[in-house]
Amino acid sequence: MALDLYWTGLLVLVPLVTLVAGHQIILRPFQDARREKAATSRDIDADAFRKTFLRVYLVVMGSEWLQGPYMYSLLKDEKALDERTVAALYVTTYVSAAASAFVTGYMADKFGRRAACLAYCVIHSLASISVRFDSVEILVAGRVLGGICLNLLWTVFESWMVTEYNARAMEQSSFSLSAMFGIMTKYNCIAAIIAGVLSHCIVSAAGSKTSPFIVGVGFDACAALLMLWTWNENRGTTVKANTETQGGGIPDNSLTQKTTAALKDPRIWVLSFASCCFEGTIFIFTFFWPGTLQKAHEKEYPGDGYAIPYGVVFANLMAAMVLGAILFNSLMRTEKLTIGREAPFFSAISPTSLLATALLLSALSFLIAAISKVELRYFLSFMLLELCNGIYVPSMAYHRGTIVQDSGRALIYGLMNIPLFIFVVAAIYTTSNGVEHRYIVFLFSSILLLAATLAVILGLGTLIIRPGFLRISAKDSDNNKDMLARSSVDSARTGIT
Repeated sequence: MALDLYWTGLLVLVPLVTLVAGHQIILRPFQDARREKAATSRDIDADAFRKTFLRVYLVVMGSEWLQGPYMYSLLKDEKALDERTVAALYVTTYVSAAASAFVTGYMADKFGRRAACLAYCVIHSLASISVRFDSVEILVAGRVLGGICLNLLWTVFESWMVTEYNARAMEQSSFSLSAMFGIMTKYNCIAAIIAGVLSHCIVSAAGSKTSPFIVGVGFDACAALLMLWTWNENRGTTVKANTETQGGGIPDNSLTQKTTAALKDPRIWVLSFASCCFEGTIFIFTFFWPGTLQKAHEKEYPGDGYAIPYGVVFANLMAAMVLGAILFNSLMRTEKLTIGREAPFFSAISPTSLLATALLLSALSFLIAAISKVELRYFLSFMLLELCNGIYVPSMAYHRGTIVQDSGRALIYGLMNIPLFIFVVAAIYTTSNGVEHRYIVFLFSSILLLAATLAVILGLGTLIIRPGFLRISAKDSDNNKDMLARSSVDSARTGIT
């Protein structure tokens, strides 16, 4: 029955995602016919650059997605580690990621972003191989390496892409950098769906949950070879004194002043709090969902010995996230609201409203999970959570991109992530055995997300709804002025194209 549940969900969602996300493919021949005469050599170079980057990026992400659904189950079930030990290994990963965050960026700038990406492939392979051993010491060492990889994955690949894009003057083509971010998001989610199904097939065929990790090593090797053959090296540039541009660096003293000034903006703290609550609970969710579904199934069908197909469940969750991201982009595209004017409700949804809605519905999904005892309800609540995740990710990126200034963006982002890592480490470290503990965690997550919803509404402002119309309140006018002006650019950067 459970097999029918998860496979049926996938069989429904995959065609739906294909239909919704692939509609532009049907229209592309007509669009290309109109643009063919305007194409330049820069456009051809930009298309080649996009393919060069995505080939590597998607192979690397595929390796990561292969392993994700089975990490918890591998440690808990196949290696028979108690939940406290599993939690300690997860904590080790995030502590390592936080500790290495201040070093990896400097090393990548000094020795090269491609070199850092190659280092990621080597370190990630070592971390993957470590799961073949039963020694706790080796597993800990593997999680330390995994934390370094986590930090590298979030920074160096994107840094190489952006720097290379600027070095090749791709901004002179019709292919914008914002479009690249949208394409990365779309294909990354699709790669996660494929990897989830593939990991399930690998485990079923090999009979061991370590097998996706070893296959991932092969993916890392392919990515490294592609980088060596197709990628140039680029490094950080030295900034001249008293130089300040939107896309470049600034002197250290000016950076310190601007960072201090930015931290006085209460919206930064609101975003940091919302990010800590939502992304922290998502990290906890990834730790708890495999065991929660397995325990629920065993309670409903005792003694059948059925193992949840984690790869298939993961593919379902990623499909729901894709739909959420597409929904965000569709709502942003239909937005017609301008400052000081009224517009019909259906055509005027602000990114702040979307962010608050995603947080509120996420709180509801955790509340359902906290009070539910049935496997189907768990699964549906988790699907709702991932749908909200698909809306949240581009919404939060949109707000960060609008509120945080370019001059101190990386530093501010790093400071905003510090509470998140502290929260994840504290939450996982306090994990204990037993189903009742999961209920408490889900309920606590729901309360946190409700608090984050209130913080976003009060701190960023909302839209005032009149019968059939919307308008921006006076409080919200200053906060959203830049957002509305830049919606056409940032929606492409943060959403699905």
